[in-house]
Amino acid sequence: MQKCAFTVLGYLLVFMFFPLLQAQEKPIDFSGKTIDFIIPILPGGGTDAWAKSVLPHFYHYMPGNPVINILNIPGGNATKAANEYAEMDRLDGTSVLVTGDSTQLSYIFDDSRVRYDFSQWKPILAYQAGMVVYTSASMDVKDIDELTKTKDRHLVLASMAPTSADLFVLLAFDMLGLEISPIFGTPGRGEARQIYLRGEANIDFQSTVAYVKYVKPDQDAGRAVPLFTLGSFDKNMNYVRDPMFPQLPNVAELYQHVHGELPSGEAWDAWLELYGAGGGSLKLLLLPRYTDESVIKVYKNAIDKMISDSNFQSDVADLLGPRAMVSGKDAEALLKSRTTVSDKTRQWIKNWIFERYQVRL
Repeated sequence: MQKCAFTVLGYLLVFMFFPLLQAQEKPIDFSGKTIDFIIPILPGGGTDAWAKSVLPHFYHYMPGNPVINILNIPGGNATKAANEYAEMDRLDGTSVLVTGDSTQLSYIFDDSRVRYDFSQWKPILAYQAGMVVYTSASMDVKDIDELTKTKDRHLVLASMAPTSADLFVLLAFDMLGLEISPIFGTPGRGEARQIYLRGEANIDFQSTVAYVKYVKPDQDAGRAVPLFTLGSFDKNMNYVRDPMFPQLPNVAELYQHVHGELPSGEAWDAWLELYGAGGGSLKLLLLPRYTDESVIKVYKNAIDKMISDSNFQSDVADLLGPRAMVSGKDAEALLKSRTTVSDKTRQWIKNWIFERYQVRL
């Protein structure tokens, strides 16, 4: 009987002090650890430029100040690294996937190389960039108005694939009635810019981040001519000019200038829905969905500290402009929007890609 009473008392003591024991659990510490940030494209593009501008700051805000290791793993229209990440499934927070439009669009359009599902990942940070289309001063045009007046000009664009971020620009040119010949198979937007610089292409586009970092110096020196942006969206999702380049027209303005009427029709509806799905060109940091909640909480706290730090904001202000980075539920909403479009839009764009480029998806 005495033994039974002691046992009951023991259970009661454990029950009473269990919350205290939980509170005294050792907090997560990344001291001595390395976090791999995996970028699915070659260096030199917009996603790479954004990641390498933001991520080096990250260790300051993580407990233990871990080493930040940025890995570029290109291939398969930005699907190779995502496939490998899905199979690896590291749940301890030491591996993070970085994605841009190409990884997401390949998923939306059922690219045969895709072996991942965005529902298996949890977004911890999101950034909505824009895109700038530009040409060389050697084309002898001072703006897009002059370019549209010479429709017989042969335009060449180095392109990754019709299901990459290039889709937004290819369809925009088609709506504007400008003939453009893509060089498909380019490994990334950084390599596309090199092809353009070698004179093998005469028009190019980069995300706003890559444009500011790599192209703006050429613009300032008179060697590059910005033509237009793909536009942006205000807080009410109204389509507007890009806030980083307010002097440049967006696609809707160009459409009206070229055709003499407001944009409409299936092509415009499909383009606007797809581009608006992520509020522009969406960059994401992703962890496996089943990463321990305590690890995810550490990341969320670190990210919130980073994006609210005035010193960090001033360091990246020129490159990222007025667009904000978001975390938590806002990032989750953006991921969902970028990987979900209507069946009508998906099928229309698949048909357009096949009719225009004989690429069946």
